[in-house]
Amino acid sequence: MKKLGFCLSVFLFVVTAFASVANAADNIAESPDVKIVIEGEMGTYNDVTIIANGRTMLPLREVLTNLGVQNDDQHIIWNAAERSVTVKKEDKTIYLKVGKKAVNVNGVETAIDVAPIIYAKNSRTYIPARVVAESLGKQVVWDAQTRSVLIKDQSSFNEVKDILTKSNKAMENVGKYKLGMEMKMKISQDELSMDYGIDMNAEVDEANKAMHTTTVMNIFGADTKSETYLKDGCSYTKDETTGKWSKEEMSESDFEEMFSSTEMTNMEVSDVLCAGLVVAESKNPDEIVLRGDVLVSDFINGFNSGLGSSESDAVGDFGMGNFDMELTYDKNTYMCKSITLDLSGEIEDETGAGQFGIEANIVISDYNGAFVIELPQDAIVGDSDAIR
Repeated sequence: MKKLGFCLSVFLFVVTAFASVANAADNIAESPDVKIVIEGEMGTYNDVTIIANGRTMLPLREVLTNLGVQNDDQHIIWNAAERSVTVKKEDKTIYLKVGKKAVNVNGVETAIDVAPIIYAKNSRTYIPARVVAESLGKQVVWDAQTRSVLIKDQSSFNEVKDILTKSNKAMENVGKYKLGMEMKMKISQDELSMDYGIDMNAEVDEANKAMHTTTVMNIFGADTKSETYLKDGCSYTKDETTGKWSKEEMSESDFEEMFSSTEMTNMEVSDVLCAGLVVAESKNPDEIVLRGDVLVSDFINGFNSGLGSSESDAVGDFGMGNFDMELTYDKNTYMCKSITLDLSGEIEDETGAGQFGIEANIVISDYNGAFVIELPQDAIVGDSDAIR
């Protein structure tokens, strides 16, 4: 299990560290690291995102277009004389004026805490993302961990929430399952490039507090294999060189913590997850696929349980660039079948700056299966080698 923790910690280092940027000036700060995810897709903007008085502001025409407003003078009406914009989409008419802390929707004016501004640096008009999106009937969620603004149609938000809630309900009675994980990681700096790979398989019996894991790590082209059992309050680890087993007695709390892993497949139904995922087309009619440019702290925390000590300061600073998540569910049982992650970004340590990329695929199967986790006979015989 320690090897499992080490494998997952490589992943965690990347997805749990984010660099803060932008220097404040007159309550306005450029924030190019803020990501805008609309209907599961991370958008791109020619003009930099800014933060004004603690609120995310986006370039007027670009954000309106990404929100589905038709890009013409009949639907985005800019009045240069009074420095105002009128937005028309379906049955909504929205009026905003530069410097005025109010939004008028279909003739009803409501106070807002930040007014549209003209950013002097690029002479662009910026509008508050949340105000405009909510005026168009969207759900808006801020994810501080990934510094993302997630915008979603309310009906789609509710649909994803319903699917995740049903999955969590279905998972309540799961005591056994099998899990396989393949992860590829690439780190490059200047002309140097390093590739890593992890292939891990686990059988988990939470009801009987037993687990069996096999792991193959590929580093610099060489494979390192490991095999571990957790059973009866002890960890049994095989030395792949000698073929002998060692036994380590664990404290009750440490042993129990190893079996808190249901969070990996039974995630909290958070607003971030519901706003960041959409129902995607599946080639299999018996599956439900959710995907989106989103990472969720609740999901990461599920991996974090049982990892032990990790000193991220020794790894360096990470800045997330792009990320994508896909969840597959059985359409009949709502059991989670697979989780796919694709991440990339920048990394910096004392040697300089570089880039990283991670692809991870997790497959969960054999829920409440008939398999039994039993210690091999040579591990039992090797109890005399125990570490106490």
